[in-house]
Amino acid sequence: MMRTLATLRSEERGVTLVETLVVMVLSGIIMSITAVFFVTVTKQTMQAEDIRSSTADASNIMNVVSTSIRAAVRNAVESSPNPDPAIVAASPTSITIITYTDAGPSFETPLRLRYRVDREGRMIEERWDANVVNGYAVFPSMSTDPVSTRILGNVVVNSASDPLFRYFNANSAQVGGSSALTSAQRNSVTSVRFTVKVRAENSREVVVLDNTVGMPNMNLGLTSGED
Repeated sequence: MMRTLATLRSEERGVTLVETLVVMVLSGIIMSITAVFFVTVTKQTMQAEDIRSSTADASNIMNVVSTSIRAAVRNAVESSPNPDPAIVAASPTSITIITYTDAGPSFETPLRLRYRVDREGRMIEERWDANVVNGYAVFPSMSTDPVSTRILGNVVVNSASDPLFRYFNANSAQVGGSSALTSAQRNSVTSVRFTVKVRAENSREVVVLDNTVGMPNMNLGLTSGED
């Protein structure tokens, strides 16, 4: 059967303007959906990486500080029947303790450790070793430079209204306030609440960890009548 002239002209016509516009609109929609999906996945990936980084720093800080506080001990002194407080110094932003955090078969002498945040927002651990004199651990003055310093993580973003350290006695009553603890207050502390807010370097996500750490060794070495 022979094709008519109209049929030939229809076949030679090609793609119409309407068809082209439809294809362009559909292509634009598909590209927009693809772009949105890509941006969403990228943002979620970056957020997940930020959270991972901040969580890693916060977890390391929490684990180290909590372990040291839990292993804190009063330090026996030769000149007194009662030992010195386990907490050498304490404030909402810093704590210095005597601890057996590295206790083991080859570790028989306690350490003095201080935890604080420096000007760059890094959580710092400073360490002083003791000299053993007549069987007692004797530490140098606090003005002496620490024998070692290490960075546990950054950046700590606690504000003044979010103290790093809060202190409690055996009755679960908070000890001290916005200033450094007195000697009597340090003697009464049996647990420390440690709250750390961390935004890792190059991260936009803040991770908050909160832990109340008991100090089970506070009654060791005390004579009768001491609290």
